[in-house]
Amino acid sequence: MATYKDRVVKSVTHYQPNPLPVNEQDLGLYITNELKRLGDILFNQATFRLERTHTAPDKPRGGDIRYADGTDWNPGSTGEGIYFFNETTSAWVKL
Repeated sequence: MATYKDRVVKSVTHYQPNPLPVNEQDLGLYITNELKRLGDILFNQATFRLERTHTAPDKPRGGDIRYADGTDWNPGSTGEGIYFFNETTSAWVKL
């Protein structure tokens, strides 16, 4: 349940820091923005929010879970959805 109805939470689960600001005066804002981004990522992890994936992972392991977009990556031609990697069959199985 969302706290703010007008807030849109982007589903991001990876973090790559933005470049440092050129001016030292901008460092406080930079740190605030980076901490906000990290907080959003932690929120997404805590609520188990999956990003839509456009390509299969290079080295999937048994039990991996992904949200396939169904267009660029369409495992088994079964369309958009959540899949897990079955190590026994070496295939992505739609949940």
